[in-house]
Amino acid sequence: MNKEEQLRIINNAINQTKQNLKPLGYNLVFWSIVVISMSLFHYFFPQIVQFSYYSAAIYWISIPLLGMIYTTNYNIKNGIKVGYETQLDRVIKIIWGVFGFAWIFIVAISLIYKVSPVQDVLFLLSIVLIMTGLIIKFNNVTIGGIGLLIFTAYSYYNPVMNLLLVNVVGLSLGMLVPGLSLYFQKNDE
Repeated sequence: MNKEEQLRIINNAINQTKQNLKPLGYNLVFWSIVVISMSLFHYFFPQIVQFSYYSAAIYWISIPLLGMIYTTNYNIKNGIKVGYETQLDRVIKIIWGVFGFAWIFIVAISLIYKVSPVQDVLFLLSIVLIMTGLIIKFNNVTIGGIGLLIFTAYSYYNPVMNLLLVNVVGLSLGMLVPGLSLYFQKNDE
């Protein structure tokens, strides 16, 4: 095997790895759009979302649970289409699965103690984004996670901020922009 063949094999492996990360970009974009849309709808139409004592909780639990079902189905179908799972894919899947369970736990605790889960979920999300970005060696995701972490820390420092708008800005910068850049990245770099 000569040098050109070795370089071609290495480049093909790199391009295949980048192609395998495309679904992660899709998931980041999907979830940022869902939560940003929910936040904006809640912000502009609080009378609809908060028409009863539990309606906001139902709103903020039912739609994300439907989203979890959708993205789980999408990821399973995508995994079947690819036909194999790399260690990288498995690690990312585990990290985001743990995030999903932690999200449910945080929401349940916040319902019991009647506090907002937004800041805690955003903190957890920022840590997961940083870990994901470092593992896949994609700086935009890492920087998005760090930005979201800083933004979340500032929201603790400034508690009068509207948490729905914190969601919108934080997820736009922390997930939507990095997710779009991951999804639309070129494979031939």
